[in-house]
Amino acid sequence: MEASVSTAVRSALGCFLGFALLAPTQLSAQGCNAPVTLDFRPESKIVRSATGFTQGLEVHDGKLYESTGKIGGTSRLNVISLDGKVTTLVDRGTAVFGEGLTILNDEVFQLTWQDHQVFAYDLAGKLKRTMRNPRDGWGLTNDGKRLLFTDGGGSIYFADPATFAIGGSLRIKSNVNGDIGGFNELELARGRLFANIFTTRLVVRIDLNSGCIDGVSDLGVLWSAMSVAERAQVDASSESVLNGIAYDDASGLFYLTGKLWPVIFAGRFSERPPR
Repeated sequence: MEASVSTAVRSALGCFLGFALLAPTQLSAQGCNAPVTLDFRPESKIVRSATGFTQGLEVHDGKLYESTGKIGGTSRLNVISLDGKVTTLVDRGTAVFGEGLTILNDEVFQLTWQDHQVFAYDLAGKLKRTMRNPRDGWGLTNDGKRLLFTDGGGSIYFADPATFAIGGSLRIKSNVNGDIGGFNELELARGRLFANIFTTRLVVRIDLNSGCIDGVSDLGVLWSAMSVAERAQVDASSESVLNGIAYDDASGLFYLTGKLWPVIFAGRFSERPPR
């Protein structure tokens, strides 16, 4: 992603993060309670054998699938073992800009940013079909039946996995007034949608029944968990922002990383008790 989040969006994010800490029962005009604060506790770290411009991340059959963009390399579909070995299944070069990824019914779906193409592969990376996305492609996940994706704005879109026909949308709301966008990498976990806010250290949790942001996590803890060398590598580029959320239902672990990060962290979110 080469766009940026507006000042207004940053301000709004700061506001509802503040409300999460100070006023957990406040109800907005949009019908949303202030979000709770989510703390992330890293439990382990995967050191990658090769870095990638991570755009999408998902756990499947005990390994991580990754979609990369072409900044600092090429748009690829990778598999990453839990001991860090990176294997490239598909390399699309620089012809397209890879974006979000999800796996549904043993098909791997990969968005592109402004190329308006969606690729569906088998688990070995063999292309099965190419579909058209009428919108820009950012984050991608699924609910077991439909594909859920974002386009950089303030809504979640629902698409048919067979055709990518868009069948509806949901506007994302918070307990503060004003539009919020920049919802990038997505992961549906335990019935809630987790979304990275582009260029920030924030991950938000969204209630898909109401569209309300009901949890916010500041992932600064990940920088603290890096070695000096790892942090220096991440901080060396403004492109190396937080991006990449995968959830393993079997273990209850979330896997979090960033673009061009040398490491992936595994850990758990928990709700902070109100003060």
